[in-house]
Amino acid sequence: MERTLARPLLEPTTPVVVVPANERGSRDLACRHLAGVSSLLESRSDLRGVHAWADVVEESVRWSA
Repeated sequence: MERTLARPLLEPTTPVVVVPANERGSRDLACRHLAGVSSLLESRSDLRGVHAWADVVEESVRWSA
């Protein structure tokens, strides 16, 4: 009698990515900065257009939400 291994019902399609602890901290910091720029430009509309990169960041945060 030949034995076969049981296969899981669902096979993972997305690989699991393990992020090192030091990289997690820098990602958290970057996310906080992006959120800060977005909230600043939301509360102070007079700052829009002052710095082009801040406008790009704010626009990308709004589109990713």
